[in-house]
Amino acid sequence: KAVVSTQSTGDKKTVLIQAIVFIVFVVICVGGGSVVGIINAAGFGEDSKWYQSLIKPSWNPPSWLFGPVWAVLYTLMGIAAWLVWRQTGFCKRPIPLAVFWIHMVFNFAWVFIFGMAHELGWALVDIVVLVFLIIATIKLFWRESWVAGALLIPYLCWCSFATALNFYIWWYTPSSSTSFSQHDTGLEKNEL
Repeated sequence: KAVVSTQSTGDKKTVLIQAIVFIVFVVICVGGGSVVGIINAAGFGEDSKWYQSLIKPSWNPPSWLFGPVWAVLYTLMGIAAWLVWRQTGFCKRPIPLAVFWIHMVFNFAWVFIFGMAHELGWALVDIVVLVFLIIATIKLFWRESWVAGALLIPYLCWCSFATALNFYIWWYTPSSSTSFSQHDTGLEKNEL
């Protein structure tokens, strides 16, 4: 009976630890994204004169859509990271989660570069690097849990769309709005 009791206690601890880590991953992803969004809210949306002055394509989503989409994506990221953690822990195979956290730095940095610094060109550089890091994260996660990798596919799609949107805005907005403009490339708009 003592063995059964000890095993049951061990199982409860394992479940509790997994639940705590799950909550931590989701809170860091969703909470971090929310904090970054709140800090930069003035740089985006209908209330931002700067954002309204940008030349955006007809396929630019309405401002109200970004919050709900990011909430879902950050939740999926947290779940995916937790699934990988269950396979790798923090030390057993640290590379997948290390790449994940590096990619999160680029994710959060984009909002500051674009929304606060108003550096459209540098935001484009950041988001292109971010897309490559997302691809690397998906590949690394897929090896540990195909579900974790699959959970990041909508995020890759959204960020690929956001990259095209960032490029369009950077290309068609006058260079006075950014220090790294399309004119720094040596190309003219009609050459694309």
